[in-house]
Amino acid sequence: MRNLVLSVTLACGLVGNAFGYGNAGHQAIGTIAEHYLANTRAGREVKNLLKPGEGLDRAATWADRAKLPEKYLTDEMKGFVTSNPEHHSYHFCDVPFQEKAYHEGITGSNSHDIVHTLRICIQVLQSPETSPENPLKINKRVALMLIAHYIGDLHQPLHVGCSYVDEENHFVDPEKGAKGQADAGANYFRFTKTTTLHGYWDTQTVKLARDHAAKEDFPTYLVAHFPPMPGWDAKGPLGTWPEQWANDTLGLAKQCFEGIKLSNRTLVPKDDKNEEHFEWKVALTPGYAEKSRDIVELELAKSGYRLAALLKAIWPEVAVPKD
Repeated sequence: MRNLVLSVTLACGLVGNAFGYGNAGHQAIGTIAEHYLANTRAGREVKNLLKPGEGLDRAATWADRAKLPEKYLTDEMKGFVTSNPEHHSYHFCDVPFQEKAYHEGITGSNSHDIVHTLRICIQVLQSPETSPENPLKINKRVALMLIAHYIGDLHQPLHVGCSYVDEENHFVDPEKGAKGQADAGANYFRFTKTTTLHGYWDTQTVKLARDHAAKEDFPTYLVAHFPPMPGWDAKGPLGTWPEQWANDTLGLAKQCFEGIKLSNRTLVPKDDKNEEHFEWKVALTPGYAEKSRDIVELELAKSGYRLAALLKAIWPEVAVPKD
């Protein structure tokens, strides 16, 4: 159902409600990754795949720009959309926030969720251009741009964790046998008619973080204040890294719902964009803004580092043989 919710009206200024961390967040992630890729083979491989003057900051917004109405799409985007009609759903999964780990078949996962899609994109970059193992029908350049974006989305808690609400407006866990409606990544929790809790985490948290950086360059601020930690490094085969990162983010999703009270349960009838569903009015608790800002600052810095780490693992340095 979430892919229907993600339809946006540009004229209403609602782009941020649908697009991961928004342009500012994704661009910061791309810039941070370039910092860690400086003077590496991976950095050179990235440059070769991107167009002249195009950096990872711009590339990291490509997957969201591909969601725009057709008149705004490049031929490259049109080809991707035609081959991937479900591409809106590639940006998230909806695992119950009470769970501790993502795994195959868990509620809110599917074969075209963000974890599965990232695995495919990684495989495309690792494989020959002519490899038949390419269900997305994308080339290496598009795979790179998707990875640059999806890693950012994977570190937005509401792109991984989801709440399920029963008839008494209580949060429940379907994995424990309870029945509840998914909140579409908190897109059904509204402050106003046009502002959702999901949109708050997409864009307002990044604005708070940028304001916190004050006059400092935002990516530079994040690199300086959040240096890499041991727990940021994934282990094992690269195909397992998206799941490891999803588990890390799922641990944060629970905090998005702490103190959230639901009221004004409203049934929204089916229309040409959405199935019938319930929506709720929500309000933030004291201190929520600071808590969410701190989480997002860390996640943006971590995303940039992990994007670079993944690309360096795909394109490791080549040892020069000694005479």
